[in-house]
Amino acid sequence: MRRLPTAAAVIGLGLSMALAAGTRQTPANPPAGRAAEASFRLDNGLRVICRHDPSSEVTVLLIGISGGLAAEPADKPGLAFLASRLALDIPDQSKAQDFVAKALHVGLDVRGDGALIRLECLSEFFDGIAASYARILADPLFTGVRIDGIKEYMSHQRRIETDDAGGVARLAQAEAFFPGAGYGRSIFGTEAGLAAIKPGDIKEFYGRLFVAGNMTLTVLSDLGQDSLTATLRKSFGRIKGGTAWTPPAIAAAVPVERRREIRKEALQVNVSAAFPLPAASRRTYVLNALLENALGRGPGTRLWGLRAERKLAYNVTAAAVQMRQAGVLGAYLETEAAKKEEARQALAEVLTGTWRSGLSAEELDVAKAGLKTSFLRSNETKLARAETLDLFESLGLEADFFEGFAAEVDAVTLDGMNAHIRAVMDPAQAHWVFVGPASVPGPRP
Repeated sequence: MRRLPTAAAVIGLGLSMALAAGTRQTPANPPAGRAAEASFRLDNGLRVICRHDPSSEVTVLLIGISGGLAAEPADKPGLAFLASRLALDIPDQSKAQDFVAKALHVGLDVRGDGALIRLECLSEFFDGIAASYARILADPLFTGVRIDGIKEYMSHQRRIETDDAGGVARLAQAEAFFPGAGYGRSIFGTEAGLAAIKPGDIKEFYGRLFVAGNMTLTVLSDLGQDSLTATLRKSFGRIKGGTAWTPPAIAAAVPVERRREIRKEALQVNVSAAFPLPAASRRTYVLNALLENALGRGPGTRLWGLRAERKLAYNVTAAAVQMRQAGVLGAYLETEAAKKEEARQALAEVLTGTWRSGLSAEELDVAKAGLKTSFLRSNETKLARAETLDLFESLGLEADFFEGFAAEVDAVTLDGMNAHIRAVMDPAQAHWVFVGPASVPGPRP
């Protein structure tokens, strides 16, 4: 999952995708000469966002499908990943070998608000690859063997999740603020959830969400706009129209139980505190990214002293996870089991102090500079730029936020930043999670 851009990194936990068709429309036939940028819809309603990029002879195509975890029935967690993964299966082995020879790379992300299929290939082969994948999307194979194989893979990935204390803590924080909602689930579901999913459930989910009216294509390519548009119309015009999915209302709820202990055999313990975030907007997206940077994204940040000076943590970090309708801001540290309560108290002091006093002008300037620099560095490749464009579109911020990102960062004032901190970091809304041993382990033999 992608986090908010930070001074240290952009790829990571973070941002769920609401991959719905955008509201801003441009003419169905883009005017000649707009090779650098174009947004339009195919006749079947499928939204397309294009950027001409001659930096390499590679084409990146992202296929976004709105829905994701938020669209799953409560008793069938894992359905979104299972259905989306089936859409990637190449039914013909010889075709799969041909794609490998043509340097095709394929990926899949499933998040709170949607699924994202990634295709990256040499541009000379794009026409044929686009046609082949459009056919798969239009008519995937839902066989028992394929379904069972993906379920087995998901169960394995879920076991891997439980081995990572940090990942367990993040999922527990999401579960606390979004009980019963898709935002609070693992994309790999549960054992009972996978057992409950039948082929008919997959077909119904797929038929409802994998339609043109509920999808967005984001393309970065060195190909000319006319030929690229013709390929997309020819290939993806075959997807049935359908309508955009209407998401249920989702809001973060402060849990009644404010502390959760998760027992895990380990020598360390993960201590975390998290706060609910409001719905996404351009302003809140940037404010959350700046707060994440200033709070715990490297040396000199508010949390860094717990590691460097006070020696209470091996690792410290902050993560703002933004979905379209809500989000979670978390502060995490890993420490010795014997220091759990001391570290918790120290972390609470830092968070409460930040809430009370806010940032200094110098801290905000450093966070702004780091955020703008990391945004540029993290979007150097075509794939990264395409993912960011899709991310902004999916969160309802629109793809052109990419060009306006730096200006939005510059527009943040110290008063505005500190008002946001007071709104989102209220200690009365904090939820604490501890992942580690039940008692302090003895010395190693």
